[in-house]
Amino acid sequence: MSIRSFHGLSLLKLLMAVVALATALTTISCFDVGGNDDVDERFYGYFLRDVKAMQDMGLPVYWLGRGFNAGGLTFQGPYGLEFGGEIEGGGTFTRYVSWLDGTPGEGRNTRLDMTVYSPDAWELAKSAMLNPQLLPGQGEVTRRTVTVKGRQAELISIPNLTIRRPVDRLRLVVELDPVVVVAQATSVLSAGGDSELNIFIRNPDLLVRVMQDLRPYPE
Repeated sequence: MSIRSFHGLSLLKLLMAVVALATALTTISCFDVGGNDDVDERFYGYFLRDVKAMQDMGLPVYWLGRGFNAGGLTFQGPYGLEFGGEIEGGGTFTRYVSWLDGTPGEGRNTRLDMTVYSPDAWELAKSAMLNPQLLPGQGEVTRRTVTVKGRQAELISIPNLTIRRPVDRLRLVVELDPVVVVAQATSVLSAGGDSELNIFIRNPDLLVRVMQDLRPYPE
């Protein structure tokens, strides 16, 4: 294969991964589990559906249980998506939510998203996940190596200075052979734009601590 063909193929893979991620994020932005137990269990059922698909491929799925506490907040989940959360090549998307105003399904919330990639899916997404591309003026990506479950992991801080966010997305990538787990927190500003509501954006080390409880499903 020529160098030109190789670069063309790499670019195609990158574009496919970006399009898939954009589609998922568009759907995820409309995600709402509602305010009752029936709806809560329905979205948990979507998680179980996706778990089965991964297990049918002979691959493990990792999760953080039915919820966790972090930074004084209680996160509920895991929630899957009814549609639009498919991972090309095989994988699961999971969301944990803390309802800041106290009523599930209503008011402000802060979230932690987690995607488990199959080996094929990671080949498609790897470049976009590890090397996020920023536009001029958005700032520079920073990264550091941390330890999760006794393994080296990469903590990636993605800024967007054009909207005054030194960290717009916080991404933690850990390889748990044969799958790769990516956890991501996204900046959520208060109505006045003067305070950051996502506790993981405020304290990246808290995300590292939470992910120490990552474990295979089922327990």
